[in-house]
Amino acid sequence: MTGSASEKIISPASRAFWDRSFAGRRALFEELRQRSPIEFHTETDGPGFWSVVGYDDVVSVSRNPEVFSSAKGFTIDDVPVEILEFAMSMIAMDDPRHRRLRGIVQSAFTAASVRGIAERLRGYAAQIAADLPRDAQFDFVSEVATRLPVQVICELLGIPESDRPMVLAAAADVIAGGGDQEFVTAPGGAAGLGQIYGYALELGERRKADPGEDLTSRLVSTMVDGETLTPTEFGSFVILLITAGFETTRQALAWALHLLSEHPDQKELLLADFAGHIDNTIDEVIRFASPVPYMRRTATVDTELGGAHIAAGDKVVMWYLSANHDERIFDGPGRFDITRSNAGKHLGFGAKDIHHCLGMNLARLELRVMLEELFAAHPTLHAAGEPELLLSAFINGVAALSAQTRD
Repeated sequence: MTGSASEKIISPASRAFWDRSFAGRRALFEELRQRSPIEFHTETDGPGFWSVVGYDDVVSVSRNPEVFSSAKGFTIDDVPVEILEFAMSMIAMDDPRHRRLRGIVQSAFTAASVRGIAERLRGYAAQIAADLPRDAQFDFVSEVATRLPVQVICELLGIPESDRPMVLAAAADVIAGGGDQEFVTAPGGAAGLGQIYGYALELGERRKADPGEDLTSRLVSTMVDGETLTPTEFGSFVILLITAGFETTRQALAWALHLLSEHPDQKELLLADFAGHIDNTIDEVIRFASPVPYMRRTATVDTELGGAHIAAGDKVVMWYLSANHDERIFDGPGRFDITRSNAGKHLGFGAKDIHHCLGMNLARLELRVMLEELFAAHPTLHAAGEPELLLSAFINGVAALSAQTRD
């Protein structure tokens, strides 16, 4: 490691950074961007890490996997090798292994494949909208944002209805870091990880013996260059799909309602021409909220970035939340504007690098359909108060959001 630790600003891996309002978090990142594009921060239980907060530098790290590797983990916290192997899937791999695994699973997530489930997805969304109480407050996170993505992912994988509560509880345990800490910088929850992994192995064996039309059946039988997924690879991919696919879409839905409620002129604009504005609205929600605030890489060689001398083995953290509010890229980044001309430049799905989000098409479809069904059934739906934020550096999330409809 080279460089010196900063003592003048709060580390973005600390509770003090995240134990504040969303505006307060953005303000601290703005201060970091103005101080230095690359800055080193110490850790209590680790060697420290470099924060990359500018848009161009984040893109540069993302698109240079030979110098900035994913193989040692994607979280600020170092993860034991055995956990990386069974729980972190291809998100913690470099090529060529990453390319091989992604090649096997990516066919299920193309735009064409996702369109094939659109009708079923709309049915789920319509039912969720129909179930909402009228003229009474409810928690939007639990009643809407949680229900759709877990239903879609479980349906895709062929997980029986009776098993879905267990899957949801296990996923929540992982996202919360095991539930034994007030503040987390990474997913955890060994019990939840073990539950999902063990369940995935059993499900995979059942589908091998009795295949169906679900994604599990396809994944355990698809061959690319004469290879199929190993049981460990399949189990780890299911963990990734259930946790990451579930949580990011859930958070984007919650942020969408909050932001549209906080900016009624933008909601009015969307409802006046839903088809014309929804795609850009989704991009602006993801840019503004950045549900996944960061990903980490590890330097493979001594290198230089933004004037900082980074040593081989140093941890390098790309702060998407900061990059998505970089004033040099986004004019007035603190303004929520669904007509923003370059909202699609956000890095919420990655930087069009080798790890660009595999589930992007599915997430966008879920957001589009759920918002359309919600506002068609309840045009007056709005958040009825400020969101309760998760105390996490890894998920810029909404724990609860009171909402209400009015006829």
